[in-house]
Amino acid sequence: MIDKKITIFKRNEIIRGADYYSLNAKKCFNAIYYLYQKNREITTQYTQTKLRYSSLREVMNLQKDNNYVEVINNAIEELQTTLIKLNNFELDGKKYKWYSTKFLNDACVEKDNEISVILEISTFFKKLMIANIGFTELDLVQYLNKFRTKYSMKIYEYLKSFEGYKYLDIPQSHMLKLLGLEDSKTYCHYAKLKVLVERQLKEIANKSDLDQVKLLNSKLLA
Repeated sequence: MIDKKITIFKRNEIIRGADYYSLNAKKCFNAIYYLYQKNREITTQYTQTKLRYSSLREVMNLQKDNNYVEVINNAIEELQTTLIKLNNFELDGKKYKWYSTKFLNDACVEKDNEISVILEISTFFKKLMIANIGFTELDLVQYLNKFRTKYSMKIYEYLKSFEGYKYLDIPQSHMLKLLGLEDSKTYCHYAKLKVLVERQLKEIANKSDLDQVKLLNSKLLA
């Protein structure tokens, strides 16, 4: 496992959007995002990029065992098939109330080179990733990849994007969308959702750089 600092600068529209990814898919999303930024390939003139499985494994902080390639492949498939929904943003002079899309288009492994995977990020996401405003700095190794649940990771990113705010009130309906739980029969009940969120905040407080006061001032509203 790597122990150096790995930082991504992630667009706030992505952080504050709703996604339905598993924990490994979220890690893979961030790993691809980082490797694109590192290689300066987040521009629309590039249609495909080849990434080594070993690089993805390291950034995702996965064990080096016989299963990591399968874990990455499953995560990539999620990023091809599962939607992410962004709200209230502007891109290329156009204002969007909401935008539903996928992160990846094509993905393949060449028969004579199975140590790398070839990926194509959607044109929309490439444009969004190279825009000049509205980024949040996130450290993958020290914080994000240490969370045990997809909910902790999502809430941490969301709170980091509002780190300059003194107070943050989050309506129940918005939290359900943020965590991809709009259709949940369990968490539609405020008390159940509150327990879930408080559990994630406890893990975030124990494993991250977010100020304890910031977490206490983050409220879930009925």
